[in-house]
Amino acid sequence: MTIRVFLGIGLAPNVRQTLTRCCDAIRAQSIPWRAEKWVPEENLHVTLKFLGAVPDEALTEIERAVSRSCEQMQEYQLTVDDVSAVPRLRSASMLWATVSEGTDETTALAAELERRLSAVGYARSERPFKTHITLARARKPRAMPFEVLDDAHRLLYAADERDVRMSVRGVTLYSSTLTPLGPVYEELSFVPFPGD
Repeated sequence: MTIRVFLGIGLAPNVRQTLTRCCDAIRAQSIPWRAEKWVPEENLHVTLKFLGAVPDEALTEIERAVSRSCEQMQEYQLTVDDVSAVPRLRSASMLWATVSEGTDETTALAAELERRLSAVGYARSERPFKTHITLARARKPRAMPFEVLDDAHRLLYAADERDVRMSVRGVTLYSSTLTPLGPVYEELSFVPFPGD
């Protein structure tokens, strides 16, 4: 039997709530984006590596590779700082929350996961890694008014630091089950950084 899995960083509840308020503000102001695929609050995360469908028996090997990847890591801070339309405002296919503090550490962690997992047979990602949190996906590219994103940015800027900043203490292995209402994520295991 196979299971769809990915590696990620789960967000603290207060950070998820802040991002949900930003998403609500965007939907309230941008009618065309209301019908797009928005990520539910409980699913918000930073993806480190998508592995796809793997055999159940491969999970132990994946966890071993993740554990080795975490050996040199220490707890660090991650701060959400903005919302971006990707690839551009005039023709956006996704909305992301971007990260200021913690980008270097997250990028290094993702690179180490790529290295360790490719050594045991998993394909390397074809795209360069970018630390972000996916908020919404458009079915077809559409414009996102600058003023709408600017309001979301102001919400983030005005938020209390504890509502946009969190500690990263390890890597979570998630399963992803596709359903007609969207994917359902389940935490399979958590690999802490040393000392955590």
